[in-house]
Amino acid sequence: MIEIVNEAEEDEWKKFLYGCDAASIYHTPEWKKILEETFNYKAHYLFAKDDSGKIIGLLPLFHVKSKLTGNRLCSVPFSHICGPLGDESAVNFLISERINLYEDLNVSYFEIRDRVDFDGFQRQNSFCMHILELSPNVEEVWKKLDKGSVRWAIKKSQKSGVSVDATKDIGDLKEFYELNCMTKKEIGVPCHPLKFFKNLFRLLGDHVSLYVARCNSEIIGGGVVEYFKDSVLYGYGAANSDYLKLHPYNAFMWKSIEDACLKGYRYYDFGRTSYDNVGLINFKKRWGTVEKKLYYSYYPKNPESLTGNRDDFKYKFGTKMIRRMPMSIYKKFSDMVFGSFG
Repeated sequence: MIEIVNEAEEDEWKKFLYGCDAASIYHTPEWKKILEETFNYKAHYLFAKDDSGKIIGLLPLFHVKSKLTGNRLCSVPFSHICGPLGDESAVNFLISERINLYEDLNVSYFEIRDRVDFDGFQRQNSFCMHILELSPNVEEVWKKLDKGSVRWAIKKSQKSGVSVDATKDIGDLKEFYELNCMTKKEIGVPCHPLKFFKNLFRLLGDHVSLYVARCNSEIIGGGVVEYFKDSVLYGYGAANSDYLKLHPYNAFMWKSIEDACLKGYRYYDFGRTSYDNVGLINFKKRWGTVEKKLYYSYYPKNPESLTGNRDDFKYKFGTKMIRRMPMSIYKKFSDMVFGSFG
């Protein structure tokens, strides 16, 4: 008999995750705390337990209230893949229970960022992910990289005097935040709040690092990577547009990959990409990655997304307005609305 409960001891929770192949950093209690403390989301986690009280299933879920993107239940905000864990019977029990919550809360839709086979859910494939298989032999991974673009750019950055190091220094993190604001504003989208990055490093500890590319002691680019089990996730990156000819992205990404190989990690996850972002997809492919489709499941139907169509008038208008904002206003605006896009 399966028992459904709302809470579990963290040690027991983590033990279950480390024994589950599909578990990711997004399933951890630390990620739950990051989202609660940064965006004040209401969590509705469910655990399935067997007769002995052992955890055999998990469905992480948050209630996201937003006038911009809809009032919804989401598993899980700011993840690119995070579905229920467990065998089929446990997963079915968990989803059934949360459909009842969907009806009680009167939300617009229920989103699971994975493929689920359950009556009433519709699947959508709008994104893909790119995975690089690692090796303790760094040279093997180096040979997978495109010689004429990726390897060339890495070598050029090194010859230009760009250095890369991993850091947890709060000053470096604040400089990265400023770069992230600049980068996202140029694209025309909100940026992550500084509070998010601070919580990320405070709560994830050894499971997160910031790689920064420096030129003449100035940070010109950086990326945040997260570690869980045998995988490394490239989470967030930014660079000073004045220094793109020095290829800071290639520099810090390669250093993080090289370190991951030497530490025994098996996979490097480049995160998700929208299919209409052809340039970014091609960039990730040149790193020797394998492309995988991402299926998200929705109940009772696929929602209309504010950011799903970049050719949409509302999207274009929004990006144009964001680019025109003074930086001080842009930061406050981002802090106010970013949680809506989880």
